[in-house]
Amino acid sequence: MQANIYKTRGAFLFPIFLDSLFLLVLLVISIVDKKLPLETIVLSIIFVPTLYIFLESVVRRTTIGDDGVTIRKLFREKQLKWHHITNVDAMAVHKKVYLLLTTKRGFHALANSHGDFTSLVKDVVRHVDKEKVEEDVRNVIEHPVKRMSDIVSAWVASVILLGAIVLKIVY
Repeated sequence: MQANIYKTRGAFLFPIFLDSLFLLVLLVISIVDKKLPLETIVLSIIFVPTLYIFLESVVRRTTIGDDGVTIRKLFREKQLKWHHITNVDAMAVHKKVYLLLTTKRGFHALANSHGDFTSLVKDVVRHVDKEKVEEDVRNVIEHPVKRMSDIVSAWVASVILLGAIVLKIVY
């Protein structure tokens, strides 16, 4: 059987890329301007985690194959064999949903920031014994939750940052 690969939703990647780019432009303008050193420090503090979120989102991949689940993130990778998974559960916090894969060594969370999260959940359930799957997981499959707030927030930040760049250049 072919392995299925699930990545971060593309609708989130573009605005978070723009946020990183616009923050970098503001940071460069601030460094060249040399008027407000505190502004450079604050922009640096905001830029670093934003860049990390972007890179983490680009690299994140969850691969579901016949032998298990491979979770790849920035600077790390975990491989979970199907027979090591002792429980599959789901947890929802508002519209953020996590698929929790429990092993003897701990648990691993997969968020609904993955593209086609419902297919990912179905894929996991298909490979795991039915008695290991909790009822909440079936609810995620039957009633999928679409989370748009992270995408909207990233676009709002892009507009605000673009406005700040325009104001910096004009004034």
